Amino acid sequence: MFARAERPEVTPPAVATGRPDEPAEPTPRRTGRSPQLVAIVVAALCVSACQSTTVSGLNVRAGPSTSSTIVGRMSTAGTAVSIDCYTRGQSINGQTMWYRITAPHRGYVTAYYVRADANDVLHAC
Repeated sequence: MFARAERPEVTPPAVATGRPDEPAEPTPRRTGRSPQLVAIVVAALCVSACQSTTVSGLNVRAGPSTSSTIVGRMSTAGTAVSIDCYTRGQSINGQTMWYRITAPHRGYVTAYYVRADANDVLHAC
């Protein structure tokens, strides 16, 4: 029904070296993601069920128990986390609820160390 438009080849702009006898060098391409950009995207996606950690060094685990493998670590308190769902697991200081999170790492964190908003609607895993 509709024809797909072809994208023309785009050549990156050249960087002048300041010497007229030398050809210009292509601008180096930036690769990878900046940590600031990732944090902004996570914050923007956190419309609902997004909370933050209350301690630094919080382990993200493969399952809802401290005996589960560590799959990531939150380096600072206040790190935004995107909560997918909740489940019951090992008791941490009397708290048995664990959150399965999708950002910034995928895995489980105990609800004891996550600041939660009472207005968020979370579902069981």
